[in-house]
Amino acid sequence: MVARDAGGGESPTILGHPIAHVGYSVESISDTVDLLVQSFGAGPFFLMEDLHIEEIKDAEGRPIVWDHSAAFGQWGGIAVELQEMSKVEPADALGPTYERVNLFNHVAYAVDDLPQERERLKELGFKLLFDAINGPVEEVLFDAPLLGHTIEVHQDFELFGEFHRELASAAEGWDGKEPLRPVPADVQEQVVNAGS
Repeated sequence: MVARDAGGGESPTILGHPIAHVGYSVESISDTVDLLVQSFGAGPFFLMEDLHIEEIKDAEGRPIVWDHSAAFGQWGGIAVELQEMSKVEPADALGPTYERVNLFNHVAYAVDDLPQERERLKELGFKLLFDAINGPVEEVLFDAPLLGHTIEVHQDFELFGEFHRELASAAEGWDGKEPLRPVPADVQEQVVNAGS
């Protein structure tokens, strides 16, 4: 199944929704950015450091601590997120996929009705790993062990789409300079510092 992206081209989908980005768990964001830029022509990447999710709970409503940094960039026709973990408590809270390092770990998409999609995925047999809220960001994470990764679903909101469009725009005609840069100040304020 394919959908039309913002530019009118075809966009890959998962579970009937256009993929917003794919994610990797990495030991070093900067080293991985260097590889993706030099070997694959991806980038530039935008860094969000020291993310602390304001409210994150497992399927039983128990709190989870998930502190990490993330960098987002464009890799051809799809956005990529690199996650460098600093703390996950309990250690197995995000499932076996997040216990691996330097491997693919999730596919993300956005929906208009997150509670409805949450229930649909449960009915399809996916295991809920967490519900999270951080400022304007609301998301759920489901395990998809037969696929070897997790599924990250976001409640769509204006900044989410704008950010992904900016990633694609920054990649157009990019000269390779400043491959890893901070996110724009307004995004930092609205998302990164939302739970601080």
